[in-house]
Amino acid sequence: MFKFDFQVDEDEEIQIPTTQAAAGPSTIIPAVDTTDKQCHHLTLDELIKSLPEHISYSPLHHPSLQSPLLRRDLFDARFQLISSTEKARDDKEEEDVTRGEGEEYVDAKTDLIPGLYEGGLKTWEGGVDLVEVLAGVGEEKDVAEWVRGGRVLEVGCGTALPTAYLLRSILSLPPSTTHRTVLHLQDYNSLVLSLVTLPNLILASLPYLPSDLLHSPEDGEELIESVVPDLESPGNLTLTSELVQRFQALLDERGVDLKFTYGHWEGLSSELSQEGEVYGLVLTAETIYADESTPALISVLKAAVKSKASKEEEIVVREEVKLEDSLGNLSVKDEWAKVPLRERTEGGFALVAAKILYFGVGGGLQAFLDRIEGDGAHWSTVKEWIKGVGRKVVQVGW
Repeated sequence: MFKFDFQVDEDEEIQIPTTQAAAGPSTIIPAVDTTDKQCHHLTLDELIKSLPEHISYSPLHHPSLQSPLLRRDLFDARFQLISSTEKARDDKEEEDVTRGEGEEYVDAKTDLIPGLYEGGLKTWEGGVDLVEVLAGVGEEKDVAEWVRGGRVLEVGCGTALPTAYLLRSILSLPPSTTHRTVLHLQDYNSLVLSLVTLPNLILASLPYLPSDLLHSPEDGEELIESVVPDLESPGNLTLTSELVQRFQALLDERGVDLKFTYGHWEGLSSELSQEGEVYGLVLTAETIYADESTPALISVLKAAVKSKASKEEEIVVREEVKLEDSLGNLSVKDEWAKVPLRERTEGGFALVAAKILYFGVGGGLQAFLDRIEGDGAHWSTVKEWIKGVGRKVVQVGW
């Protein structure tokens, strides 16, 4: 069975740490109907109901980051889903119960089941590449000022590390009453949004939550300083109702609106075209591996960034920047990093992170670029990596 074999190092086997509790009262949101070509929306409150009592996490260290990004452990997400499925079976008290929604892909020995699971539980190199490019805008406060008040859509978000990085940056600023920032996250699978996307956004907020909320009730009367999680090391977090409520309040104070969508790209592109609201920035990573799904993805990108008011044809221009090694500091030369997203009222742009070639599935960056050129888009290379499997982040606009 096909495996990408490109993901950032994560545990592959299901491991149950001694501190991990069962999934408890959490609710698993149904997976996507594979015959459904529409997109569907979930509120933050609906996703919060799917949270477990505890999560385990690990830090993602990278030279471009001032401090590591926290992400939920893969084995922990798998354990929650399996535990919830088993609990549902016990509650039904049926002898012959079909496999639970999502169970067939969470414990599958494959990174991709077309039309069912698109690899969203794992962290892929392209997502980290986008974080590196965004961090190249400047210090986190500079990134925050650049994105604040803008509209951002992450397509095929999965673990959503790029958006988590942007959220953490915004939360570092003082409260805002003048600018509302929209962070819109989309994945094919609703389970991905509940198992890893939302938990990673909560983890991104931890540096800005009161330390007493990070103190587990199980720690008793111990000094808070001795039990508060170390945000630069692997750890466990108890998701108390107080912590989740403070997370929601923090979003409101900083003027951040979270939107969640799952389902087919055809439905999403149709909705975006009808709404006509422009996103200043669209992020997508490792989503062009299958040629047959590329047209729908391009439709989403175009509908999200192109203003209806803009009717002029744009000339395809290729702008190559200096090749840089991934371990070096990113020198951002592109104009996109100089204009705050809130000022992009006439049209936005997309940052697409991808492998040069996806072995075994037929997709690749050049085929994608040829398609968007045929659709009237312009693109430029933002950064390229040549070590290992070749990768690029390209800027795309119409």
